[in-house]
Amino acid sequence: MLSLASLTPDQQSAITRLYDTDATVLVAATGVGKTAICLTAVEELIAEGFLRRVIVACPAKVVPVWRKEADKWAHTQNLKIWALTGDAKARSLTLRAEADIYVVSLNNLDWLLQQDHGCDGIIIDELSKAAGKQAKKLKSKKFGGMLKWRVGMTATPVSQDFQKLFPMCRIIDHGQALGTNKQKFMERYFYSDYMGYNWTLRDGADAQIMARVAPLVHLVHDDKVAELPPLFEKVIRFDMPPETREIYNEMKKHMVAGDVEAANEAVKSGKLRQIASGFLYNDAPIAEGYTRIFTYDTARRATFKHWAVMLDGKPGLVFYEFVYQEIWNDLNYPNITFAQINSMSHGVDGLQHEFADVLFIQPVWSRDAHEQAIGRVWRKGQTKPVTVTTLVCNDTLDDLVMARVEDRGEWMKIFKQHLEKE
Repeated sequence: MLSLASLTPDQQSAITRLYDTDATVLVAATGVGKTAICLTAVEELIAEGFLRRVIVACPAKVVPVWRKEADKWAHTQNLKIWALTGDAKARSLTLRAEADIYVVSLNNLDWLLQQDHGCDGIIIDELSKAAGKQAKKLKSKKFGGMLKWRVGMTATPVSQDFQKLFPMCRIIDHGQALGTNKQKFMERYFYSDYMGYNWTLRDGADAQIMARVAPLVHLVHDDKVAELPPLFEKVIRFDMPPETREIYNEMKKHMVAGDVEAANEAVKSGKLRQIASGFLYNDAPIAEGYTRIFTYDTARRATFKHWAVMLDGKPGLVFYEFVYQEIWNDLNYPNITFAQINSMSHGVDGLQHEFADVLFIQPVWSRDAHEQAIGRVWRKGQTKPVTVTTLVCNDTLDDLVMARVEDRGEWMKIFKQHLEKE
């Protein structure tokens, strides 16, 4: 069992920050220990009588993780942690239990805030997700008034020109840093095209925004990176066969491929990514629980086989995004493990450290998911160099996804550089 002495100096510094400050955006990469940091701070704040009870709001798949993490540490194992899961009746029954922490999914947070929960603190796990659809609910005066201690955890707080910082900060500090009006924020720091749809950061606005945001943010440095073996990232590109390209272009131009129709541009994007990956879901089920799936040769599977052969028997880990790609398991490579990309996100225990080579069957939109997946292999305990390969189909949405992921990485570099200047 781990003890307080096991915490690194950077983790200790973060705990002190949470102990001394009522509002914090805690930024730390995968594997740095954000959960342990927050649990330790909560244990101390409850023991000192500053907090009575804390809400942890997180993605549904992460709800069980908080109890498991607390059990790893001698100083947090006695925290009374209850997961509020199931239907409203089941959650209400659990809410009656004496607790130090209630863990609830982000989807059910609004329900909890309307209950007599007795909490005066909150930790929002994966704050960047909460800053999307949940943001409007979490800016209410009721939310701010009842929760005097607020922490948001995230690995990637910026993606598109710092725009997402606004809802994230508003959730945690109720507008003290960047205001409460999104339109005013955008007009002050960005300029739009003539239609008002696309916004571009004004010159020097990144420094202005970060000067206001920096006091709210605590960055936990990953002191283990220097101890890790080298990480290499590369891309393998391939061309789509002509017969499949015709189907792809039909969907791209007319939003139709065979008898599969895309209802709007967003759906079309998803369908194009499916075709580029070698299949297409028909959204109209042929029977309850069954969906017709069309398969295509996009050369992706053949490219994967080439990568598998190049492993030469070494262990490999393959991440896929679409559920249908589970069929790739039938390729039967005993040295290769397949995993759905979302199963590797925050809070999920890592795979065996023996894995050295990683393959993304296709680029993934979420840089969080991308980095968290790599973090399950390139982490403390790994002794071999890690090579990460992404398969990219030329002249498809793969190119756009790759560009977006790289762009988000650049914005994170800028974000960290400004923090270091403050």
